[in-house]
This record gives sequence, structure tokens and C-alpha cells, in this order.
Amino acid sequence: MGAIPFGREGARVLVCTICGAKWRGEPTVCPLDGGSLDTLPDPLIGRTIAGRYVITERVGAGGMGTVYKARHEIVGRDVAIKFLAPDLAGDKTNRERFLREAKAANRIDHEHIIDITDYGETRDGLAYLVMEFLIGQPLSRLIERGPLAAHRAVDIARQMASALARAHELDVIHRDIKPDNVYVIDRGTGMDFVKLLDFGLAKMKGEMRLTASGAVFGTPEYMAPEQARGRPLTGKADLYALGCVLHEMLTGHPPFDGATPDLILRHIREVPAAVSSIVEGLPTELDALVLRLLEKDPERRHADAHHLSEELRQVAQLLPRPSAFPPSTQQRVAEAMSATLRTIDDRPTWTSAAERWEEKVLRFRQLANRAHGGRTPAWLESAFVELEGWLRELQLRRAELDRSASMVMQQEEEIRNVRLQIGKAIDVLVSDESRAIRELEEIDTAIRDLAETHAARDRELRAAWQQLPPMPAANVALDPRAVAMLHRAGEAATRWSAVDGRFRELHGQKAQREGSRNDLRFQVAQLKERLASLNAEGETDLASLREKTMSLDVAVQDLMDKIAVRSEEIVKHLLEFEELRDAVRAAGA
Repeated sequence: MGAIPFGREGARVLVCTICGAKWRGEPTVCPLDGGSLDTLPDPLIGRTIAGRYVITERVGAGGMGTVYKARHEIVGRDVAIKFLAPDLAGDKTNRERFLREAKAANRIDHEHIIDITDYGETRDGLAYLVMEFLIGQPLSRLIERGPLAAHRAVDIARQMASALARAHELDVIHRDIKPDNVYVIDRGTGMDFVKLLDFGLAKMKGEMRLTASGAVFGTPEYMAPEQARGRPLTGKADLYALGCVLHEMLTGHPPFDGATPDLILRHIREVPAAVSSIVEGLPTELDALVLRLLEKDPERRHADAHHLSEELRQVAQLLPRPSAFPPSTQQRVAEAMSATLRTIDDRPTWTSAAERWEEKVLRFRQLANRAHGGRTPAWLESAFVELEGWLRELQLRRAELDRSASMVMQQEEEIRNVRLQIGKAIDVLVSDESRAIRELEEIDTAIRDLAETHAARDRELRAAWQQLPPMPAANVALDPRAVAMLHRAGEAATRWSAVDGRFRELHGQKAQREGSRNDLRFQVAQLKERLASLNAEGETDLASLREKTMSLDVAVQDLMDKIAVRSEEIVKHLLEFEELRDAVRAAGA
């Protein structure tokens, strides 16, 4: 049978050298077959989190914690679980900062931001995040092999900008955009698919301050000047970091390097080299785009991530692009996906595992009758009855746990789908608003440029008007000089009218654009209010369901402890009969 984790959270994990089953607690032999037990070096392997995630292997570690691969028992898919590092978990501020990643990602819910489906703390104080399990590689690993082709770098940057546009509109600033936090997935389509990771440093509007005033967080190689100075940040700090990443994708290295103090000063003071001075053949438009992202003054960067995304699309049209990856790559992806699906199908479910347990207990009964000539001792019969009763109760408890966990998952999915719909609607509206704002800026610039001309034409017309003589009487001949003056005044009036007409036209356009912008902002505000209500109400409902699921999980774990202890007693007794040892081990296999 497949390995089933038994025993208390936090206990060491033991693995049977014969059948491979994993156990918790203090068994001295395998409760299934009496095999010897080895201690697994990582106590989290085999552990069940929140009643549904069975940890299968360690994937990697970062500054704030360790990531594991786990199996979602209910839906039968792999997930990733990140645990806060034990040396940080004792501090409440660290736990809150760690869990903010889930809150930030859930607030955004975008296709290019990693999907965090669950989070919480275990009974023994482990803070965790449950995320989609990604098959790919960090952007930093791609760059290690050398600069990316321009079309590929621009496409990755565009997807990053799309994710940041949603995040910024929902008042979330990432604050740590860098290649390590950009995951690139090959879906076998010939296109990279990007996921932004690690919102652990994200700043969300309205949250309580979790860091000391003036504290600087981020990675120096990608830190905006205002971030390095410890000043209040806007989304334009993320755009600067994206510019650093784009520069690195195109050239193989970030715009500045050096020891941290010097590096920060270079970000603040030094103008970066144009990417075209390092890589030949890049269009001037791409040069200008990167340099604009790396402007020291945030106001000189792109208006917002939507604006950047539009410019990246325009630049992408200027770049040569291969039609797809080589067929061999697509074939490898297809084979990998097929192998993954086969692995998923081959894994035992809880129901099948429980049925096998019942079969084993029945076989142990038969062996006990054989050992005692049909006269099973009272204590052994009592142990069997107790074990069978616990297994029946475990089936019921586990079914209840599965139903509760399924309700959590269903509600999470429903909330996520609504969030996605609202988010996409916000994207469309904010993109239109961004365009309207930029058009307003262009109109304001045109009005300012025309204002001086308008004032000059006004002065010219007034001067010509003042020089006009009074209108002569009907019986008085017209003076040619007066007529010439009148003609000049008419020409001045024509010039004034042309400028004034354009002036009024621009003001009319401005009023129209302001109306459109205000209407779009109103619609966005309504959608954001709806999203906030959805998140608040959903979190309240989910908290109750999760608490119920956790309680059921505790009950299941308690039953598992009892079953493991009683089964071990029975197996040890049966192993005392030398003629039964092979049969006992065969029954437990």
C-alpha cells in the first residue's frame, strides 16, 4: 500500500525499511509488517497539513523559509508549500510579514502572479503558504546562460508589466522585483509564460506598518533611487526595478554592480549606459524605453504599468520573432506532462488506502487464529475489536474531513473566479483610464504651448484695434490709410480667431477627457469596493470552514496515533511466532 503518514504533528518521521510506510510518534517496528524503522532527516516529509496536503519532498529554501512539494489528497494534484523559517517563526512580526504574501497575492489574483490557494499556521506554530506547483525555472537561471533575444526579453517584460498593472491598481507594491522572483514556464506553446513570485515584501495600502520607519527593503541591484533613500514608494519603484531586469535580460547584467553602498549610490546618481551601447542591433525605441524606466525622477518614468505595457507591445512589433520553439522542445514538454499525469493516476487515494488497512487487519486476525489454534487470547481479541472500531471511525472522520476540506476548496475556487472576473474588468477600465490620463497630459501640454501664442495674438489684435480711427460719417470719403489699418486689424483678428478656436477646441477636448477619466475612475472604484467586500466576506466564511477542517484533522490524527500503536502491538505479538514472520511481513506489504 502507499505510504500513509501516521502520528502527531511535530514528531519525528520514521520510514519502514521493508514496505516504505511512514510513521510518526515512537514505534519501535513498523506497525504494518514489523520491519525496522529509519528516521527521515526532514520531519516535514510525510506530514499532512490542514488535513489535505501531504508533503512529499523538499524543493528549495530562501531567505524567509523552505519550499516543499506536497500532494493535495482531495483533488489529486501537486502543490507547493512554503514554511516560514523556524528561526523567524517565533517573532509575530515575521509571521505577519510572511502571511502578507498570501494576502497580497490573493488581493490581486492575476494569471501572471503565482496563485496562493491557502495559508495559515499549524498547531505547533508553523506558518505556511500553499501555492500552485510550477514547472519551470527562475528568470535568473535563464540569464545565467547569456543575454536573451530582444523579442523574448520584451515579451517577458510585457507579462511582468501586466501583472504589476493589476497589483498597483489594487494598491499593492511588490518592492522586490528581480530575476529570482520571476518564474518562467514553458507550456509547450513556443512562448514563455511568466509568474511573479514572492510578495513577502509587498506594501499594501491601508495595512499597519510592519517595519521600522525609514527601513529599506529590497535587493540593491534592482532598487529604485527613492527606495534606496527610504522615501515613500509608488508603483513606479517597481517599474524602475523592471527596467533593471529588462536591462539584465538584454545585456546579461544589471545596469549597475559593485559593493552594496557603492551600488546604491550609483542607482541614485549615475546615468546607466544605453543597452544599444552594449548589444548591437537593438532599435532606438527599445533603448529609449529602458532609459525611461531607469529615470532617477519617478515622474519621468512611464505614467504607470499600463503605459509601459502598451509601449512594450509597440516595441515588440519592431523586433524579429521566431514562430515557435523547436519541435523537440514541445515534444519534451508533452512527454513530461504525460508522465506527470500517469504518476498522478498511479498514486493511491485515501479510500483505497483505508480499504487496504481493513484487508490487513483481517489478514492479521487470520494469522492470530492460526497462531493460537483458533483460541485468540482475550487481550488480543479486544485489541482487534478496538482496532476495527477505530478504523470504522477513521473512515467516517476522514469522509467528514474530506467534505469539509472540499467545501473550503470549492468556496476558495468560487471566490477566486469572481476575483478573476472583477480583476479583468478592472484591467480594461484602468487601461482606458491610463490612456485618457496620458491624452489629458498631451492636451495640457498643447494648451501650455499654445497659451503663449494665444497671448501674443491677443496683444497684436488689441494693439491693431486701438489704432483704428473712428468710423467716418456716411458723406465723408474713406481714408486709404484708415482702410489699410482696418485691413491689418482684420488680418490680426483672423490670426487671433484661428488660435482662439484651437484654444477652445483643446479646452473642450480636455473637458471631454476629464469626464471620461472621472467616469472610468468611478467604475473602477465601484469594482474595487466590490472586490474588497468579496475578500472580507470570503475570508470570514473561509476562516470558519478552515477552523472546522483543522479540528477534524486533529481528530483524524488522534485516531491515526491510536491505530498505529495498537497495530504495532498486534504485529509484535505475531512476529513472536517464527513460522508466521514471513506471512506477517507479506500481509503488511
